[in-house]
Amino acid sequence: MENMDHIRKASKRAGFLSIVGFLIIVASLLYSYIQLSGLEKNIEDKKVILNRQKEEIDELKKTIEKFRLDADKIKHRVDELDSTQQSLLDFLVSVTDKNNVSILGPNVDWKEVKRQLNSLPSGKRKNAILNAILLAWKDIPFIMGQEGVKAGFDSPRFLRYVLNTVGLEVKTKRGEPLSVTLMNRFEKVDSPKPGDLVFFKGQVGNFGFILASVGTSDSEHVGIGTLQKIAPLQIISMGSINTPYFPLRGYYRVVYPDEK
Repeated sequence: MENMDHIRKASKRAGFLSIVGFLIIVASLLYSYIQLSGLEKNIEDKKVILNRQKEEIDELKKTIEKFRLDADKIKHRVDELDSTQQSLLDFLVSVTDKNNVSILGPNVDWKEVKRQLNSLPSGKRKNAILNAILLAWKDIPFIMGQEGVKAGFDSPRFLRYVLNTVGLEVKTKRGEPLSVTLMNRFEKVDSPKPGDLVFFKGQVGNFGFILASVGTSDSEHVGIGTLQKIAPLQIISMGSINTPYFPLRGYYRVVYPDEK
């Protein structure tokens, strides 16, 4: 009897352990299912995010391509404008009545002038040089003390007129020559750049030019202006001016309104 009781108790324990083991397995399977379900949802969420990012990348690629095409169009337009500008400059020089006066001095490297002008960024400095060239083309006479397209110019008044066309005003000071006012207004520099002013000492007072291009030496600079009645407005090499007869006073840095 004792053996039978012992066997029954052992059977009960085994059955209980089997049930516990079964429940553990079921719980493990349920836990794994829950975990897998969460993982699958997480994977689906990641897929949605990746698809959204892919769509955004595709849209970004389209935008970049549009910008690239627009940039190509703008570059093409700029190249066309540069070509037109150079053609107009060549036209102005070619149609001048050379039997009367040539606006282009014989020692001027016109190709280099155009290259430097073309390399300048758009702005008032570049516009001032272009305005000076256009005024030189009009064959305006040298008239001492005058300042106007119809009335004529003397040297410093031509420079003031050009600066005024781009919004840079220089007022006359009582008792002071305009050339001196201009030299006092702008900082004297050793290394000029296109659009700056250069002055020379004349037989009476001073005269100056606005630089259209600069070279490696004083004689290679090219300016636009006039110095006397027999030499109306023109584009001239500074090497033709800078002589013991007309000594160099200096170069003066013009700070244009859009450069401040």
